[in-house]
Amino acid sequence: MKAVRLHDKLDLRCEDVAKAPDPAPDEVRVQVAYAGICGSDIHNFNTGQWISRKPSIAGHEFSGIIEAVGSNVSGLEVGDKIAADSRYYCSECANCRSGKVHLCESLGFVGEAIDGGFADFITVPAKLCLKCKPDAAMDIAALAEPLAVALHALNLLNIPNDEPLLIIGCGPIGALSALASTCKSSRALFVCDVNAIRAERCAELSSAAVVDLADFSQSDSSAEKPVRYVLDTSGNVGVIEMLLQKMSGCTIGLVGIGSGELTIDPVHLVEREISIVGCHAFADELPEAVALLHERADQFDGIIGERITLDQTVAAYGVISSGTSPAIKTLIEVSGA
Repeated sequence: MKAVRLHDKLDLRCEDVAKAPDPAPDEVRVQVAYAGICGSDIHNFNTGQWISRKPSIAGHEFSGIIEAVGSNVSGLEVGDKIAADSRYYCSECANCRSGKVHLCESLGFVGEAIDGGFADFITVPAKLCLKCKPDAAMDIAALAEPLAVALHALNLLNIPNDEPLLIIGCGPIGALSALASTCKSSRALFVCDVNAIRAERCAELSSAAVVDLADFSQSDSSAEKPVRYVLDTSGNVGVIEMLLQKMSGCTIGLVGIGSGELTIDPVHLVEREISIVGCHAFADELPEAVALLHERADQFDGIIGERITLDQTVAAYGVISSGTSPAIKTLIEVSGA
C-alpha cells in the first residue's frame, strides 16, 4: 500500500509499504477515506519533538470504512463508516481510570505511538473508532478529531452565551472553534490572523469580525461587553505576552502548539485577574463533534480548502509550514470512499 512516513526531522517520504496488518482480537483495519494535515503534524516534522518511533506513518485525523474486524470486537462491522480518535492511551493509569484519557500518564497519538492514517489502510484499536451514520460524508467526518479539540477548548473556557470571544489564529483549530462557537451560541466573535486571506475566510464562515491584535481593545466598540475570553490557537509566545499585557479580568485558553519560553509575573496575573487555561486534545467531545458535523455538513465544508493525494503530501507540508497557504484545512483524499 502507499503511505506517507516520517523518517526523522524534516524527512517525510511517500513510499510503498506492506499493507496494514490483519487486526488483533481488539483491533480493526480501516480503509482510509480522507486524512487531515494537522498543525501538530507540521510541528513534529519541523522539530522532531514527538518522534518516538521511526519511520512511522503520519496522520491522526482521518475517516474511513471498516475493512476487517478482530475476533473480540463488538459494535463495529465491516462496511461501517468511522471517524478516528487520535489518543493512544493505556486505560489503566489513574487519569484513564477517572475518565481523563487525554491526560493518560503514557499518552501517545496515532501517527506517532502507532502508525497513522496517511496511508491506504490503518490497523488501530477498535476503541479508537467512532461509528458515523451511513450517509455521513467522509471528507466532513475527517474533521471530527480537530473539531473535538475545538469543542474541548470552548468547554474549558466555559464562556457564557452572551460574552464575546476573541480567537487568535484562523488555522484549522481556530476556524473550527469559531464555527463551533457560532453553531452553539449567539455571542459576538472576533478573529485575527497574520494571514489575511484565512482571517477573512474564517470570519465569513463564522459571522465574526476580523481584528488586528496590535490595535485591538478589550472594550471594542462593536461588542456590547468587554472581551473577557480569549482562545489562542497560534502558540506564538509573542502573541501570548501581548495578550497578558492587554487584557484584564480575562480567561485565556491556550491550545496552540508553538515554541519558545514565556516569562510570567504571577503578581501581574493576580493584579489583573487573568486566568490561563491549558487545553490539551479533547475529553469526551468526539461524539458531539461527529454529530455536529453530520447536522451541519454544509457549514463545515467551507473549512476544507485543498484536497490532495498521498503523493502530494510532502510538498503540501512545505506550503503549510511557510504560513502562506490560503487554505484553512488541507485534506488528503486517500480512497475518497
